Amino acid sequence: MRLLVEHGANPLFVHHAEYHKEEGAEPRTETTTALMAAAGMGGGTAWVQPGRSEREALSLEAVKLAIELGVDAKAANADGRTALDSAKALKYETVVRFLVEQGAGR
Repeated sequence: MRLLVEHGANPLFVHHAEYHKEEGAEPRTETTTALMAAAGMGGGTAWVQPGRSEREALSLEAVKLAIELGVDAKAANADGRTALDSAKALKYETVVRFLVEQGAGR
């Protein structure tokens, strides 16, 4: 993440996507910030899957950087879920604690 920012990536970019599952079905929209992605939102599978404790530590490092770079700790996706919700769902206690300390739970 640091490397991307060093090369011009905007950490405040918000990804907006619209997905169509079936013809005639209502589209599903997604909104994801760098903080949400760092906290585990957005799905996908890593090419190399580190152990759980390492994933939590890496997530915490990326979450701290996103906050440091000014990403909104309270931002919510189209379903109203936040990075804090994702960290709680993944049981990343260190990430949850940090986000609460940053005001994400208010």
